[in-house]
Amino acid sequence: MCKLIRGVQRRIGREEMDLYIFNAYDIVENFDYQKKEREIYCLPNPDDYDGVLVAISSVGNIPIVEELVKPYQKQGKKFLSIEQEFPGIYYAGINNYRAVYKLVEHMIMCHGCKTLNFAGGPRDHSENMERYQAYCDCLRDYNLEVDEKRICFYSFEYADGIRAYEEWKRLGLHLPDAVICGNDDMAMGYCVAAEKDGYFAPEDFCITGFDNIDEGQHFSPSITSVNRQWEQLGYNSMDKLLALIDGSESAPKCYTEESYSLNESCGCRRDGKSAGRDFIYLFKRKKWEEFMNNRQRVARQLLCGSLDDEEIARNLEACSDLFHLSGIAVYLNQFFIEGGLRQRKQGYDKSMQLLFREPRGMVSREEQMIPAEWMSDTKPQVFLFSPLHFLDCSFGYCVIRYEERIMMNRNHRTLMETISLALENIRQRMSLNNMNRQLQRLYVRDALTGLYNRSGYGEKANAYFQEKNRKVYLIYLDLDNLKYINDNYGHAAGDKAILAAAKAIRRVFCNDEIRVRMGGDEFLVIGSFISEADIVEKEKEMERCLASYGRKENMPTILRASMGHAWNEGRYENLETLVQLADSEMYRTKQNRKKANCRDKSK
Repeated sequence: MCKLIRGVQRRIGREEMDLYIFNAYDIVENFDYQKKEREIYCLPNPDDYDGVLVAISSVGNIPIVEELVKPYQKQGKKFLSIEQEFPGIYYAGINNYRAVYKLVEHMIMCHGCKTLNFAGGPRDHSENMERYQAYCDCLRDYNLEVDEKRICFYSFEYADGIRAYEEWKRLGLHLPDAVICGNDDMAMGYCVAAEKDGYFAPEDFCITGFDNIDEGQHFSPSITSVNRQWEQLGYNSMDKLLALIDGSESAPKCYTEESYSLNESCGCRRDGKSAGRDFIYLFKRKKWEEFMNNRQRVARQLLCGSLDDEEIARNLEACSDLFHLSGIAVYLNQFFIEGGLRQRKQGYDKSMQLLFREPRGMVSREEQMIPAEWMSDTKPQVFLFSPLHFLDCSFGYCVIRYEERIMMNRNHRTLMETISLALENIRQRMSLNNMNRQLQRLYVRDALTGLYNRSGYGEKANAYFQEKNRKVYLIYLDLDNLKYINDNYGHAAGDKAILAAAKAIRRVFCNDEIRVRMGGDEFLVIGSFISEADIVEKEKEMERCLASYGRKENMPTILRASMGHAWNEGRYENLETLVQLADSEMYRTKQNRKKANCRDKSK
């Protein structure tokens, strides 16, 4: 990918234009991870771009690409696919048929091979099927048998080379004259599996790959391969796309000339092959990987230890310095800012929070898809966008100014996975805090009325008492006749009476008072100090309001409450003393009311 982008950059450098790269990993399958990765392709607005290059050569699933290009095709945008042909889309690449035909021909003509196995990629992958057709045609042109048992299709992975060896070993076909592999990774996998059984290339079989990757060139034996000329392909692809946009090009295909690396794996001697040079390459690669792995460990510690969005913003800046980037910007969906409980199942919000050196608040994704500081730069720039997600939850996306070194050895992918994991840690922490707050609310609140319960009283009352410098008043309430209502009209009616009392309390005491259901039919209100006359007026208002709510609830009897009060201007050091005074006052009121009722009945 790096060489391809290098070629694209070289071409657009002549035009002074920006390049936006939307990058995803492992997008072929339809598991949650791959679906979340593909969402990054939905981020750009087709109206904002004149043309699109698609470099998804590992995708054999044509519907995935067709779905991707549909919005652009509706807008009449020019579209060009690199190294994979799709119906109705312009194509740029090498001639896969010619490349493999010449490779097979080389095995037959130069090395005398008569039996040749083919280990390819997916059956629905256009490049692979061109190579397969070239393999078959070349064998037939040289009057050699095309044996279906010597053909297998996998997925271009290193492990697929091992699978191919094991399958042919089971059939007794694992030591042909030559093995034609779909790429260098498969060829190396095949060699490693064969070496375990004591077989080596090219002594026991010849083998070829495709792509000419560095690992294959420094492998032992070095892999005979086809060089795609990636940098030139990138240049040619962008050149053709620009020609399509301005209308000067209409040819459906554009080919870049391939080249061949004839190496040790087929019995050819590579010019300049040196064990010392290979050792130096491997040594440097190992040291570079160790250096970057240490950087990744530090980044993982920083990011995954972040407690919130502010801290992760600071740590992203530190990671930017670690990897010598000019900044890492993260855009988060709104659910994340709201506490992570309402997950965004797919896609990206129109308004997102930007984390860039510090939390920047909400920004319009459509107007500011990259930080404003970067947008103000007049030089041509390359931006790399990547999805951030965990399982089926889309957090948002990350954008950096493209640097080739961050793409080497999976470093970019590892960094994106670390950021996603850090965000998931924060989301889980926020969700846990939210649940704890809800549990705490349930713990301190009465389930029926929503007022504080005894636990809430214990947690809140003394703090309130001290906050007010002990200058408070208390009103203790006991709902009259609740037992009579429960016994004669049922507990549902009793609950309605309790709820009516709670509504009345909220109506009368509507400031910062502590309102408590002490249990059963008893309530307590603690408020900031007022005069006794004002307290009495509050009790009268409570009586009126309680009767009013009783009528609204169609209660079978008039709702009343016995009340007692106490107040403190600093005399009492202990809140409980005041509670006992108010409770005693309420009890006297209740007893006096009962005596008065008895006298009325005797008359």
